[in-house]
Amino acid sequence: MISSKARIGVFGGSFDPVHLGHLLVAETALEQLALSQVLFMPTNIQPFKQDANVTPADDRVRMLRMATKSNPRFGVSTVETDRAGVSYTIDSLRTLQAQYGTGIVFILGADMLKMISQWSRAQELLTEFSLAVGIRPGSDEKEVTIQADDLRAKYGTMITPLDNIPIHVSSTELRARMKNGESVRYLIPDLVRIYLEVRRKEGERRFAHTKRVMDLAESMAGRFGEDPEKAALAALLHDYEKDPAGGVENDLAHGPMAAEAARNLFAVEDEDVLNAIRWHTTGRAGMSRLELIVFLADTVEPGRTYDSIDKLRGHCLEDLERGAAQVLAELKKYLEKKGLDVSPDTLAAIADLKGRRQPQQQKGIRHIGLFGRRNND
Repeated sequence: MISSKARIGVFGGSFDPVHLGHLLVAETALEQLALSQVLFMPTNIQPFKQDANVTPADDRVRMLRMATKSNPRFGVSTVETDRAGVSYTIDSLRTLQAQYGTGIVFILGADMLKMISQWSRAQELLTEFSLAVGIRPGSDEKEVTIQADDLRAKYGTMITPLDNIPIHVSSTELRARMKNGESVRYLIPDLVRIYLEVRRKEGERRFAHTKRVMDLAESMAGRFGEDPEKAALAALLHDYEKDPAGGVENDLAHGPMAAEAARNLFAVEDEDVLNAIRWHTTGRAGMSRLELIVFLADTVEPGRTYDSIDKLRGHCLEDLERGAAQVLAELKKYLEKKGLDVSPDTLAAIADLKGRRQPQQQKGIRHIGLFGRRNND
């Protein structure tokens, strides 16, 4: 809980994507202004960029959370992305001030300082809130000083130029590099880079499935005492090598292929994460709890439309082994009905789970028609 005497910084912008320059400005503001916290506040629709092709808010919020989670004094506010329509900073800052009951310092880049007097209800914004200005590469610091002096004289605004290290990178440049297939490593946080690459490769429809698996895997990990970050990473990469055309061979092979890509392309070294990716298609004997979580999250994520999915999902959320046993039994039944071979790893997983479950867990379990109706995920 923030002290009523403390101040928080609110850093506004598109963050499309968030990069190391943003994080350095926020860290400088924390130290230089003795702030309790910095909230990154991604815009929904900027008044001056209403026709811009901006990455969906959900993705920008997710990337910000990935980028800031290692710093307990960073946070993400969805006050603007939760609100439909154009984002007006004065409304958002007032909302946050009422919510936190503390002073607000609005953090912005030098390029935005030039335009701020043109913003909606600029006089109210500049008289009610203090500003902290991050210096960007190419900014004329003398010009920034002149602009700040003019605003102070006209509105009485408290404006603090930040002594941040200018990083020669912008979100616009990063998007151009990625579009051209150029590396953005070391310019954005690693998890954000992986997220963007998976999103680009999978396309909108499949990536929507991946995000649902991530959310459910992270939630299940918290429920069952596993590491939510590891679960989310494994879920993010689980379908990286999935062939959009489908087919039995790729359905079996894309798990191991994605695990190799995770190791070789994204430097994932955690064997439990790699195994959760590798075995999410077939299962195996001796699956770890993380493996079970990713396997089940992929199977019962909210976009699935199998028969009796709600009942099955309830079992998976109550007991990992019981849920996995039911899923694998139905998978075996489905494959046999279609005249397809059942993977030896699936058979081994079924036998292993049967031995692991307690006698009381075996009572009253019925087969559910999970694979009676499939979607294409």
